[in-house]
Amino acid sequence: MPYDLSTHAKRFAPQYGEHDFADHLPMAVTALRELGATQEAIDAFAAKYAKQLRRKKLGAKSIDPLLLSARIGDPTVYPQALNFFLDAIARDGRAEVLGKYLPELTNAIAAAAFHGAIRTAFGLIADEDVEIAAGLAYWWAHAETVSFSISIGAANNDHETLIADVAAAFKRDKKKLALDQPTISGRIAEVFAHPRIGAVLNRAAAADVSFDNTAATALRIYLAAEDFTALHCVTGVHAVRVLSEHVVMNDVELRKALWSAVCAAYASIGAPPLESLAPAPSGAPDWHVISSGAQSCEDEHDIKFAYACQEEARHYGRDAHYRHAAARRLGLIDA
Repeated sequence: MPYDLSTHAKRFAPQYGEHDFADHLPMAVTALRELGATQEAIDAFAAKYAKQLRRKKLGAKSIDPLLLSARIGDPTVYPQALNFFLDAIARDGRAEVLGKYLPELTNAIAAAAFHGAIRTAFGLIADEDVEIAAGLAYWWAHAETVSFSISIGAANNDHETLIADVAAAFKRDKKKLALDQPTISGRIAEVFAHPRIGAVLNRAAAADVSFDNTAATALRIYLAAEDFTALHCVTGVHAVRVLSEHVVMNDVELRKALWSAVCAAYASIGAPPLESLAPAPSGAPDWHVISSGAQSCEDEHDIKFAYACQEEARHYGRDAHYRHAAARRLGLIDA
């Protein structure tokens, strides 16, 4: 049976497995389509992936807007939130709904390992309102908002200085951190909660760092660590850029929240030394080869990462670096 993206969120719960992993199937399918996969290949991937998902019928119950606001960060609100956003988009259009509700989610960009933002953005890429609603509902239900205390120090907008400050703070206080939480979000929350490292991150949150410089930093973090959290920095930054291009809102606050989330994610993986992006690496295959490799992957993260790298390279440049990162992830080249 052909995979139907427009009905997925109504058939399946947003998480699966004993550890409540986020359902990546809609995002992986969208990435495969954008990478040029055939419908037959997409259907085969979807049929295999769907076997692990939790089937769940969507009831008709929605939620009052005031109650929705009061229950931000409550995982149990997801079914009602999904109906709410489905109704709101059908009534008012996606642009108005995104413009109204994304500001309430800005400081929760890193919640659930960026997956709320990523699924919402992939709904826009797929031009599918049901997926936009599902992304917003998941983001809303799992929002762990961070209250920034930006008054504790003047912002330095130089991203190189800021990320170096984070690395120095981690090196100084890493023995006082407990980074054994099982989730990316838990580890990010731990570094924000640390008095001294949190203070550095709060100063970073006051900085207006461009999407371009944030994307470059996320790429450098991945190239330094090739870590699962670092992978989500790259795909998360790509997703937020897509959101910014579709939503009329205060981009300054969006940029600040994204930058601080990337800085916190960097600290949560041990703040590894970051290399310069010059000179550019050589030896990675072209995007045609990378795209073909991604289409044959069974890992949804590999597919999404290759697609995000391709799109970020198209937008920002740094083509050789993004090809290198994607090819390494797919096992097409060695170190």
